[in-house]
Amino acid sequence: MKYSVGPVKVKIVEIGPNSYQYVVDDDPIRKYEELIHEKIEEILYSIPESTSINSLDVIEVAKKVLGIKDSDSLIAYAIMREVKYRKLQVLLDDPYVEDISVVGPGPVWVRHSVVVSKDPKADFIPTNIVIEDSSELLSYMNIVAEKAGKVLTKAVPILDFNLPEKDGGHRVHIVLPEIAGGSGELVIRKKKSSAVLGIKELIKSGMLNEAIASLIQYVIEHRGSILIVGPPGAGKTTLLRAILYDLIPRSWKIAIIEDTPEIDPPKGSSWVRYVVPVSPWGSDGGIDQMALAKAALRSSVSRFLVIGETRGAEAKVLVQAMNMGLGGLTTFHGGNAEEAILRLTSPPISLTPSQVSMFWLIITVSYVVNGGIKRAVVSIDEPIYSREDDVVYINNIYTYDEEVSFDELISRCRKIRKKVVKEAEVSVHVA
Repeated sequence: MKYSVGPVKVKIVEIGPNSYQYVVDDDPIRKYEELIHEKIEEILYSIPESTSINSLDVIEVAKKVLGIKDSDSLIAYAIMREVKYRKLQVLLDDPYVEDISVVGPGPVWVRHSVVVSKDPKADFIPTNIVIEDSSELLSYMNIVAEKAGKVLTKAVPILDFNLPEKDGGHRVHIVLPEIAGGSGELVIRKKKSSAVLGIKELIKSGMLNEAIASLIQYVIEHRGSILIVGPPGAGKTTLLRAILYDLIPRSWKIAIIEDTPEIDPPKGSSWVRYVVPVSPWGSDGGIDQMALAKAALRSSVSRFLVIGETRGAEAKVLVQAMNMGLGGLTTFHGGNAEEAILRLTSPPISLTPSQVSMFWLIITVSYVVNGGIKRAVVSIDEPIYSREDDVVYINNIYTYDEEVSFDELISRCRKIRKKVVKEAEVSVHVA
């Protein structure tokens, strides 16, 4: 596979069974690197204020300062690379690169969407972009952190944040060498395109089918609660976004709670989003998702409380919201419904079995091999509370690749079936 990322040439080379390398040919750019690095301050000081880094004015200034007459596109990209993310810039610009990983000196590794879709056994692949030593790695950690207004210190050896939206808004995880076995780690999990995948697109991609979409819509319309479970990168937030943007009216008052911003309220909506504040040194000042969820319940939220990712005590606030008649939506790291229930009922979350059963559905998403690797809903389960045993039983409603209709799914849901009967009885009584 060969393609271009701006003026840079990229190719994916198969170097063995289930083994690949991401190869960048940036020779046309690198010949300017030393020259631009030496003259970058002079170039920047010569640029008029409020001028875009890619504008013709910048390029003309650079050509004059450097004394060259070469390609405009090469000069523009070389300058951008120098003032932004240097070696990593091409990986941030490449739409096929999903994740970037650097662990100590050595090659930078990437997760490439085309490779993993065609080869189920492939995951991260090395690039020919090399971090030479620990000093250079620390330099890149500082470059990335500074772009987001963060400060790396030994007092806070682990730092999580988002890059500025103008640079993609990607999630960054940095671990200093003192914690990461003396090597240090820099991981950039790239934010998906701003074009949100809707329910129809997810159906088309095979992540779910029409019957599942109709079941989810029914639960949303009746202000039910859904827990989306899955491993990292399996599509939990993708599904959550699709549910929010396609199935929840803009006029409904909902609150979205996140520790890192991933779900943008649509323009013209009455939705509100609270994000855990983080200082440049990594401290949250005591305001966590729990505090924000409590604040949301004191506001005028009347329909849904959405917690981007549940990890701790905020689950109790979500349950409290459900007790108040609000719907709840959240994601949770786990492999299946059983694992999720075990973790929810164990410290530090410690929900009671009856509280866990307040979720109408537990939807598990994961990777499946089907002509390649893809993300899909692999099961839908209903947590049923037993008063006699004080435990939660799991009622399986759907298993991956099962041919099933919406009516069949509804008939398998004990809670929803009871609600349908009650609604029918009320309708007959009113008539």
